[in-house]
Amino acid sequence: MKETNRRTFLKGVATLSAIGAVKCGSAMMKSEQAAYDKYNALKIPRPEGLLDGEPVLQTPAPDSMGVAFAVTALANGFAEVADNPEMKNATRFMAEGLPLADIDDRVLCVRMTGLKPGTKYWYRTGAAKLEHPVGYWTKPSEIVWHAIHSFTTAGENAPSHFGMMCDTHAQFEQMARITKKYRELGVPLMVWNGDIPNSLTNAREDFVKHYLVPPHNEGYAADTPIVLNRGNHDFRGTAANRLGEVMMPRLPTERSMRDIALDRNFAFRMGEVALIGLDTGEDKPDHHPANGGFSRFTPYRVAQTAWLKDQFKRPEIANAPYVVAFVHIPLVELWPGANPGTTLEDYATWQKECADMWGPILTANKVQLVLAGHTHRYRYDAATDTRSWAEIIGGGRGAKTFQTLIEGKVEGGELVIRVHNTDAGTIVGEHRFKPRA
Repeated sequence: MKETNRRTFLKGVATLSAIGAVKCGSAMMKSEQAAYDKYNALKIPRPEGLLDGEPVLQTPAPDSMGVAFAVTALANGFAEVADNPEMKNATRFMAEGLPLADIDDRVLCVRMTGLKPGTKYWYRTGAAKLEHPVGYWTKPSEIVWHAIHSFTTAGENAPSHFGMMCDTHAQFEQMARITKKYRELGVPLMVWNGDIPNSLTNAREDFVKHYLVPPHNEGYAADTPIVLNRGNHDFRGTAANRLGEVMMPRLPTERSMRDIALDRNFAFRMGEVALIGLDTGEDKPDHHPANGGFSRFTPYRVAQTAWLKDQFKRPEIANAPYVVAFVHIPLVELWPGANPGTTLEDYATWQKECADMWGPILTANKVQLVLAGHTHRYRYDAATDTRSWAEIIGGGRGAKTFQTLIEGKVEGGELVIRVHNTDAGTIVGEHRFKPRA
């Protein structure tokens, strides 16, 4: 084959679609001409029902935003983002993955990068179904798009406003009351503080149901980014290590090589508030037989301790008027007989190992508040002379408990924390914190 024809052969899908069928000639082998003809003859109809549910914004950062969504067939994913609702001069991003995009038949994840901190953007996501008319040659359909949504990036000039939900445990109707409430309040970012599944996650589809297409919660994160902080139930089941295929980890550029395994920890500003995420892990020690000998939560907590110290060396964290840390299992327990997570009996009601490692660092840096979950009961523990931070525990499902939405907002020179009982539609607690000295 002549070199000019060979270069034409290698130009790919875009060129083939543009030039149409190639006429057979002395420079083209018949088998190759047949491949061209078969490729061009395939007309992929507009795929109906390709998009399954709405996009789920996740893993926000000052200069990037992740988004994932479910599909029903093998497809490539896209996101377009612009600084205007008309989507003029929008930038297009493709599904993650190098050198190949991470195409999939169920979940597509796209990262929008190069964004400006504290800025409102409009975006839409879409997918193109993929067919293989000739061997490995791949031909896409037209892109099917979701509706246009919006979000605001994190940063020092972002709104000083956030929310937290926890212990939803696949109770989707209860969860719907939370998601409806935070959208009514205009909360620009939500921390999902652990225990999203109810029991085991033994297939990726379990995560798809919990995060991407939760019943009764359509569009719950299409305009409100979700920050995931895992709880003990999120580590259970044979598919636990596949969570990153549905809820994207943080970008490697957000941490040092020493901390490369800490892909869920977060530390960033929402206006005047610095949000810090710490992962308490399982509620049983590593040597507990339930863990099967493969859990390594103690060294995981040690690694996070070094990471936590370094966050307060960053100017935007060190200078934040308010610092709120998120953990799933509480760091405070006032009852002397409570399980500290170090025994083989029962399960932890608080995490002493984490409290011993992280508590002094939080106090040394005058952190005002820790938000936790796990016990399913709303509780407030005030700061003490030896502990700078108060702890608020969110409520979860249960016969005698209620589901909470904890809202934080800077008002009148103070960080105001309101605890919403989403079952009753009432506010059951309000706590105020002054700026750090």
